[in-house]
Amino acid sequence: MPEQSHQEIVQDRLANPHPVMKAIGMLVVAAAQRAFEDKALGDFKWPEQYEGAPEPWIHVAGATADLSKGEGVKGSRFGPADTLMDSGDLWRSIDTRHAGRNEVHVGAGVDYAKYHQWGSDHVGPSVQTVTDAMRRALSHEISNASPNRRDALGKLWNWFRKDHVETRVQQRPFLGITEELEGQIRMAVVEFMEEGKL
Repeated sequence: MPEQSHQEIVQDRLANPHPVMKAIGMLVVAAAQRAFEDKALGDFKWPEQYEGAPEPWIHVAGATADLSKGEGVKGSRFGPADTLMDSGDLWRSIDTRHAGRNEVHVGAGVDYAKYHQWGSDHVGPSVQTVTDAMRRALSHEISNASPNRRDALGKLWNWFRKDHVETRVQQRPFLGITEELEGQIRMAVVEFMEEGKL
């Protein structure tokens, strides 16, 4: 069998870009997951949780979610926690899928991802319904809490007087093409075109 010319090799690789698309998707997923460790995406540094909120501190959206599930308010809701890593569900949901011959899609598989990626200024506030069962559970939590936690839960009680808790989520993007990622993608394409492997 005659050896392929450089042009034929390039044409063959362009005819089947699936391996490089898959590699690019994996690079994007890795960069997105790294954003959770760095608390930043490229030059965009994530803001602190509830920055400037007075003590006693409570994570309103998280505590509301706990009560909506019929659970007690987690201890981690009473102080700054590892941003966006409470359950790890968002981080684990970031995945890639080959979407076509010349494209790859990367995204997060949880419905609340958009609030963190874009922030409430772009997608609107996060709204959670407050039920009577949640109010009873919160009342029970307040009656059994230590004095400091009781004060924090009291703040939540003020929110629970309404039928909905509306929270403004600050933007903490994790998906995007940074300069570093763009360089990695370029290298992957070059390696694929030159060597046919990644």
